[in-house]
Amino acid sequence: MAKILIIDDDETIHLICRAYLTKAGHTIEEAYDGPEGLAKAEAFQPDLLLLDINMPRMSGFDVAKKLKENPATKGIPIFMMTSLKQESNIKRSYGLGIEEYITKPTNVEHLKLRIEKFLQSRK
Repeated sequence: MAKILIIDDDETIHLICRAYLTKAGHTIEEAYDGPEGLAKAEAFQPDLLLLDINMPRMSGFDVAKKLKENPATKGIPIFMMTSLKQESNIKRSYGLGIEEYITKPTNVEHLKLRIEKFLQSRK
């Protein structure tokens, strides 16, 4: 299955996503802020990254921008997963090159299906 990196400062999101995605056969790596996430993305080279916007030390917007600027990580697909529902945030995220914008609270089964569909389309 796929390698997925979760970058989010919310422990509950990590617990829920890790449980569901591990059960689906994926390998999960986790980071709790932007700088940690950038380092893990480069080392882990995930097939998909789940990224929050509101985090300490560095926003998800800045993380996405740095990932897309780095030749080692620019090809990693990003699913922005956030509680921000404003159109300006959605447009800004897609402008940074993300693949999906998912609002929290999210239905985890729906998230799992979106991930599976996305990964299938990349084969």
